[in-house]
Amino acid sequence: MAHRALTLKYRPQVFADMVGQDHVSRVLARAVEGGRIAHAYLFTGARGVGKTTSARILAKALNCEERRSGRLKGADPCNHCTSCVEITNGISLDVAEIDGASNRGIADVQALREKVRFTPTGGGYRVVIIDEVHQLSNDAFAALLKTLEEPPRHLVFVFATTDPQKLPDTIRSRTQRFDFARVPMRKVADRLLDIAQREAADPDGLRFTLAEDAALLIAHKSEGSMRDAVSALDQVVSAGEPAVDAALVRRVLGLADREVFFALGGAILTRDPKAALAALHQAFERGLDARELAEGLAEHIRHLLILRVDPEGSDLVPASAEEIARMQGQATGWSEGDLLRLLRNASDVQWPMRESPHPLIHLEAAVVQMATMERGETLADVILRLEALEQRLTGAPAPAGAPPRPRGAAPAPPRPAGAPAPGATRGSGGSGAAGGLTAHAEPAPLASAPAPIARDAAAAPIASAAAGAQAPVALADAPALAAPASDAAAGVETEAWKRAIASVGKRKPMLSAFLEACRFVELADGRVTLAMDDLHRAVIEEKENLALTLDELGKAFGRALTLRCVPLDEAARPARPAEGDVKPMIEHAIRWFEGDIIERRGNADERTVR
Repeated sequence: MAHRALTLKYRPQVFADMVGQDHVSRVLARAVEGGRIAHAYLFTGARGVGKTTSARILAKALNCEERRSGRLKGADPCNHCTSCVEITNGISLDVAEIDGASNRGIADVQALREKVRFTPTGGGYRVVIIDEVHQLSNDAFAALLKTLEEPPRHLVFVFATTDPQKLPDTIRSRTQRFDFARVPMRKVADRLLDIAQREAADPDGLRFTLAEDAALLIAHKSEGSMRDAVSALDQVVSAGEPAVDAALVRRVLGLADREVFFALGGAILTRDPKAALAALHQAFERGLDARELAEGLAEHIRHLLILRVDPEGSDLVPASAEEIARMQGQATGWSEGDLLRLLRNASDVQWPMRESPHPLIHLEAAVVQMATMERGETLADVILRLEALEQRLTGAPAPAGAPPRPRGAAPAPPRPAGAPAPGATRGSGGSGAAGGLTAHAEPAPLASAPAPIARDAAAAPIASAAAGAQAPVALADAPALAAPASDAAAGVETEAWKRAIASVGKRKPMLSAFLEACRFVELADGRVTLAMDDLHRAVIEEKENLALTLDELGKAFGRALTLRCVPLDEAARPARPAEGDVKPMIEHAIRWFEGDIIERRGNADERTVR
């Protein structure tokens, strides 16, 4: 008996045989069973997923003599009556299968229109199946449109295409569309194993045994196409080996041995660039193409990443249980982020290799880069380390199971070199300056605009320096400035801001330390404005930290607020103060310019220091 291709011998004949397309076959079966038949269907999807096969099954179900007579219940055809046999063999006069690539002209569509006007010869419907319908010309679509818009009651169109976007909207809007999905890898492998069992039971079938890892390898190679998978199995079986294993599949289909990528991936993950280059060149000397090596390496790292993210995700990895265990061992000690960086490097190198006359050079550079890549750290890990460091510095005890908690205030910012420590007493050797003055907490220079004006009883000290003066002197006995009328409201806002920081510190101490290092600018229009640098902004605007901050701000201020983070330089541009607000400060500075020449020009308030 002549050999028959496995794709033809085991082509599905009923809706139940369709693998991975339950969402389509179930709807079509119920429509046939209920008599709700549309005049046009559009089947879309990748190659080899069952579009034309489903169209044939639909045509047989509509014209099956057993179903029409009522002797057969359900939607599946009997596949034994004259109509079913003729449709299966492709000789039925009531079913026309047309290739859209070779019958794409207007003359072909006009001839088709003349044929479909007549009633069926034996069945109940005339079914027209147009494969690759997107290749019809625009004139052909225009000629088909009138028949599609007002078809005879006995006519059913089935359009199959891999590119539905090329169809005119006028055609797509007049059809019922069904999208065929790629068949999952495990279902393809199970189908191949079932074919092997049915062949062994067939007296005229081939005698071979199919290993599970070989079936998974063929299924992965097919990329979700059932037809490609069965064709590849037929090719492997043609080698004449009684046992089909993974080694035979790799040899017949020209696939790289998985041991190559275990060796190459192991050298990369152990950060051994010398061993990685040796494994790469050893595989290249075996005759493997550099581009195939790059694709295989990316696929191997992809498997490691999947098993690292989901240890139970073996369904997504086409490998045996032993190989999956080895992959899980290789991925141990590497984070998802690091494996993702390795996968990105292995994938990106494939693009320059396609156009390069020396693709191996690109792959060598990528392998060395991957083998010397350091492990990365996430922002969450850095914050945890900072919390641990702060705990050691402050010495505050932390409750069991809780993160370290600071003692109220954030650590003081670093002082410039040569600056006096807070609370230290310094003497002055300059003439006219009072000696033994006590410096208050970190005075701000007069020219420093961002610093807010102190409004408490102890006025902020003012540092002044004249030409030739030895060092700035901090004022300790300066009288308090006159407080504006809005000081009370500002004090209330400041106290509420402090309470919010303290509440945040009880829930997340490190976030409280970051908030204390920010400048409270204003509260206006239901929004709190803070000034900070980029590092503090990245931490505070993190989703969880921002939600916690807004929650405590609402509790402290008694209403829902939003948060606005601005750079320090933007917050440093306040409105120009009134002359009455700064005049006391100017008078203070003038009194301390002892020994310098002060010249009055014009207005008494305008003074120039020489």
